[in-house]
Amino acid sequence: MDWYEDAIEEPIRSAVKLLRDNGFNTTCSCGHEREIECDVSPDGEFKRLHDLLCGHGYRRYRITFDLLYLDGCPFSTISISFNPKV
Repeated sequence: MDWYEDAIEEPIRSAVKLLRDNGFNTTCSCGHEREIECDVSPDGEFKRLHDLLCGHGYRRYRITFDLLYLDGCPFSTISISFNPKV
């Protein structure tokens, strides 16, 4: 049996396989919502932002990156929440 057929719902199976085959560690997926979560390590601008906040004494925060891709145009934002609920 194919692990993907057993574990991943059809609407997003090919996307999960594509991500995993290219080094992204998917941790959660939902075919109904068409959502996939992946683990990532902070690098580049995220690492710089983390180092800046941590270097100035902030110890509890959540950085959320959102990339919206519509009709070939990317729109991105970063949100920072201090004292987030876990």
